[in-house]
Amino acid sequence: IRSGRRGRKHKRLAKVLLERILINKYTIAQECKRLAISKSGVAKRCTKAMREIVDSPHGAELPNGQYALIANGAYFRFNRREWVLYIMALKPTNSDKAYFLDPVLIKGQEKCEAWCKAIDTIPPDIRKRICAFVTDGLRGSQRLSEENSWHHQRCQFHLLSSFVRGKSKRRYRIRGGAPRDQILKVTRILLTSEDEKALKKARAKLRTLLTQPTCAAYIRKHAIEFLEREDDFRMYLYHPELNLPTTTNAVESTVHMVRGATRTARTPQSLLLRATAFLRLKKFVVCNGEENQQN
Repeated sequence: IRSGRRGRKHKRLAKVLLERILINKYTIAQECKRLAISKSGVAKRCTKAMREIVDSPHGAELPNGQYALIANGAYFRFNRREWVLYIMALKPTNSDKAYFLDPVLIKGQEKCEAWCKAIDTIPPDIRKRICAFVTDGLRGSQRLSEENSWHHQRCQFHLLSSFVRGKSKRRYRIRGGAPRDQILKVTRILLTSEDEKALKKARAKLRTLLTQPTCAAYIRKHAIEFLEREDDFRMYLYHPELNLPTTTNAVESTVHMVRGATRTARTPQSLLLRATAFLRLKKFVVCNGEENQQN
């Protein structure tokens, strides 16, 4: 007769409980009622499950081929000090999914040196297959792209939204509303058109609009930067074979989910634990290439 193992039976990883709290946003109090156990019991189960997930090897299976690295930073504050959670996802050129890497939490403001540290955590065999960098114009993005020989695609949504201040009807009452609408129309042509004559005409029209006295200073600032870095916003047209997304919205929407999953974190260590567990459970986000996106 086989002798029984001493001690309590080993329980399965509380993955369902973790998914309900981190992804489905159920509270610990709600889970207490469902499981008929104390709050401390639910909290201990969740913490143990998160540590087991984080301590285990990253189980994401990435498709073969080249990848586009989509990056975004999220600010948090602990004891009046700023921390940035660097979130990265890899989008294969032949897929409409972006797979999450483990996030990196660094103290201080978002900067190029910190992004270098975050990118250095990517395994070498995966990093060498990255061919493009998709950002919202984060600090040092141009330098990082050049140093790694990556194609740089800037977020078009951030550019267009930078021309608009306020929300709803209020944005149409600000100074410079009329030329702004024309600038938006011309900018969309520059972002999407492949007709050289139309592009040349649009550039001339945009420069003329920027010289008008009714053009707001903040619009002029962003439009001038766009003209200087126009190629970065049109990289998806220059390399259609890479199927690059034209926005970082897929990852930014995940940042909002991460904030919800880490809403009860009170320390940087707890934040990183919860964020890593959440992204490993979520695994990927749908991120269409330029053929399926609209500005």
